[in-house]
Amino acid sequence: MDKDWRWVYNPFEKIAGWKAFGIGIVILCLATAIGYFGNTVFYGFSIKAVPSITWSKAFLLQATGLTTTVLVMWITALLFAKHVRFQDILGTVTLAKYPLVLPAIMFLTIGKRLNELGEKLSSTGNQQETMKLFNELTVADYALFIFIIVVSILVLVWSIALLFNAFKVSTNLKGMKCALLFIAIMLISEIVIHIMISKI
Repeated sequence: MDKDWRWVYNPFEKIAGWKAFGIGIVILCLATAIGYFGNTVFYGFSIKAVPSITWSKAFLLQATGLTTTVLVMWITALLFAKHVRFQDILGTVTLAKYPLVLPAIMFLTIGKRLNELGEKLSSTGNQQETMKLFNELTVADYALFIFIIVVSILVLVWSIALLFNAFKVSTNLKGMKCALLFIAIMLISEIVIHIMISKI
């Protein structure tokens, strides 16, 4: 049973290198395109609603996040691991992004309602009007918020697990050393990604 579900959290033992990159980049482009139509962008571990996003910027943000993570992981692997191939890092990290399809579809289907609520919230002039808006929200609206939070958390945990397994398989590192290096990679990547995104 465990082997049947291994592809969910660790497909890299069977798919790596350029094959993983080919599959991953197709899925990643699909998620980015769906996200664009749902006014949602992805970079690093961030998922943000951007109503005025352009087609080119949506892909640029995604490419910036992917490239940064790959380079930070590859440089770390060169310093602390042996016999590391760039294509293995590139392929596994790209494929590890496939859970993004889920929030992309989610925001595509419910994005219109979220935009309506966002516009109403931004148009409120004071705290009293904001509280009035929240009082007007329906049970369905609150259920929608809870659903988004739950799915976002699941996708975040899933993505971290995939990236960790991508790093572990690509570098053959194990134990505490592998875990600490991975944490450092994620922290550095997120900082660099957000600095670069702020300049785009």
